[in-house]
Amino acid sequence: MKKNTYFKIATLFLAIPLLGSVSSSAQGLDDWEARPSVSLEYRFNKQLSLTGTYYLYIDKNITEIDKSVMAGEIGYKINSWLKAGFEYRYGLKNGSGSHDLRYSLTFDTKLSDKWKIKYRPMLQQEFVSLNKAELAISPVEYYLTNRLTAIYELAKAWDVYLFTENYVQLGQGDINFYRQKSALGLDYEIDDRNEVGTRFDIINKSSGKNIARINLSYKLTLGYIKSKQ
Repeated sequence: MKKNTYFKIATLFLAIPLLGSVSSSAQGLDDWEARPSVSLEYRFNKQLSLTGTYYLYIDKNITEIDKSVMAGEIGYKINSWLKAGFEYRYGLKNGSGSHDLRYSLTFDTKLSDKWKIKYRPMLQQEFVSLNKAELAISPVEYYLTNRLTAIYELAKAWDVYLFTENYVQLGQGDINFYRQKSALGLDYEIDDRNEVGTRFDIINKSSGKNIARINLSYKLTLGYIKSKQ
């Protein structure tokens, strides 16, 4: 099968949920959110990296800070098309903490000099405590997500991308739709070590609510940098 065929198939799978999100959102948005973030990444070599990120969750039509989140992520590139990741997030809201563990695999393929497709399945665990008494009241919640992303290189330092991500909640033998996230983003590489990005999300929740979210990010990279030919 030719690469153009792969691209058409991937674009179709991206377009269907995106069109559904736009259609749902046209009926009205229930809230606007913002997620600014700052990241520091250290690359030990071309395979192993460690990243720390601070997120600020701003909700209620971008008027109220919901919580602060600190994240640490380990990434290991198994080969040219597969990367494994583990991330821990600690959220602090009104003096109470929450924990979020994420296990992921990212598959990517380059369709041409300009186009790239990525697919990322991820298992997510959310809990407030490991204390048995607290877990009896608020048990661990499990989610499975599948993200498909199409990336286009606008110029040497500019990438634009489109993704759709489906979330399902795993219960006791049950799998229930949780939400669908669709996004359009733009990344700009200032130089080899500094990158900024912006992204606009539309989130369709199982409750029927439609959320718009604005993401702004900055990342500083230290350590190993791949040499350019």
